[in-house]
Amino acid sequence: MNTISKKHTLATLIFLSIGINLLFAVTRPVAVLNKVVGEVKIDMVLEPGWQAASLGGKLANGDKLETGSASFGSIMFLDRSMIKVRENTKFTVKSKRTVKRELETNINVAVGEMNVKTTTGSKFKIQTPTSVASVKGTEFNLMVEKDGTTHLTVLEGTVEFMNELGVILATEMTSSVSRAGVSPSNPISVPKKAVPSWQKKTKEAWKLKLSPDKPGGKDIGKPFNIKINAKDSGGNNALAYSEEVTISAKDGIQVSGDGGQSWSSEVSVKLNKGKGVLKAKGTEIGKRVVVVTGENSSPGKLVVNMKRSKEAMNKINSKASKALGKIAPDLANKISGKTLKGSSISKGSGNTEDVFDQLINGLMQLSGEPQVVENPDGSVKVIMKVKPSEGNGD
Repeated sequence: MNTISKKHTLATLIFLSIGINLLFAVTRPVAVLNKVVGEVKIDMVLEPGWQAASLGGKLANGDKLETGSASFGSIMFLDRSMIKVRENTKFTVKSKRTVKRELETNINVAVGEMNVKTTTGSKFKIQTPTSVASVKGTEFNLMVEKDGTTHLTVLEGTVEFMNELGVILATEMTSSVSRAGVSPSNPISVPKKAVPSWQKKTKEAWKLKLSPDKPGGKDIGKPFNIKINAKDSGGNNALAYSEEVTISAKDGIQVSGDGGQSWSSEVSVKLNKGKGVLKAKGTEIGKRVVVVTGENSSPGKLVVNMKRSKEAMNKINSKASKALGKIAPDLANKISGKTLKGSSISKGSGNTEDVFDQLINGLMQLSGEPQVVENPDGSVKVIMKVKPSEGNGD
């Protein structure tokens, strides 16, 4: 939204979308990432496209995750069920709420290994290319090979293990295998020394951190440096760390690993004695996120507040005044002499400068009267709904 103080003018352009509330209703979080080590990526329903996962990230029904080599992830569900995910694992979360904190969860595992611990009363299934494991109040380990062969080891409780050719019940300290075209094998006892223990050895060796060259907000379009530091488990500079790390930037910011010659949403940087540097620049206003990940390391996260430069604000202010003078002269007179403080598009695409240009050129027009809201601090919020002019598209 845009705000006009007694000394400022602000115009906000809103494109209404009736479907937004419906989308929110089906994508409420069902779980949270409570540990991330190494390369853990997520493809979210709300933000399609693979991106680096971060500690505390929320998961919704339909989200996909994958772990790279020497990597690990731990996920806590709303019903307190937990899965620990080993390296080189790919899976999809299918989970929906039934009542306040109860879930029906189905994890579709394509390949990899995970340790699952469910709570009494939870409805939890793990589906693989060759099997389905249904559990209640139990702990088990599931490993899926590339050809879909699935190895089940039950550590506590009972698991119903099935495929299209048969079903077995595996009890505590037993294991079974499911292969394509064959019913699950009869459970056999597992000696203690053969019980998977990888899930107990997941402490990261290093911690990665990101920091800007200077504190404070950054102007859109102006490159700035981001420093990368690796720390050891004691919090000291990791002088022995000379590995390659991956830096991922979400929408609204780009990064460069070659000094600004090329820009993208993801780059690799080789650290020297635990240190490195890259360049970044914002493309949209607001808080933007950059994440660094590396093998056997907990990821680092940096949130940068991107803003328009003074020159850009003056340019937009001039266009805003001209646009308002054409489409809403009474409002323009009321706020005449004031300066633009900020502007944004609440719904729709593009940027406010382009929309002001289209209003000035007659390609867009108002849809209803502008709303003016006076705030307690003396600022004024102007909300406008605009649409293409007749003869210029839908």
